[in-house]
Amino acid sequence: MAIEKEPLDQLLAGRDPSEVFGKDGLLDDLKRALSERILNAELDEHLDVERSEGTCANRRNGSSRKTVLTGTSKMTLASSTQS
Repeated sequence: MAIEKEPLDQLLAGRDPSEVFGKDGLLDDLKRALSERILNAELDEHLDVERSEGTCANRRNGSSRKTVLTGTSKMTLASSTQS
């Protein structure tokens, strides 16, 4: 799957190209954003299934920080927001 040029240009705008792959650079920002989105989607799915089964005792009630290990680093995520 090819990534469109426009979104890449937007992501790179205002960034120092030499820092894109460095610690806390664009690549780390993308990993963090994608990981948080995946965790939130997983929780949404879990809560939706419980709601549809009528067993929804769980709900979002804030957020917590999580540390995950990636193939190249350790990353702190904020997942789950109140709804």
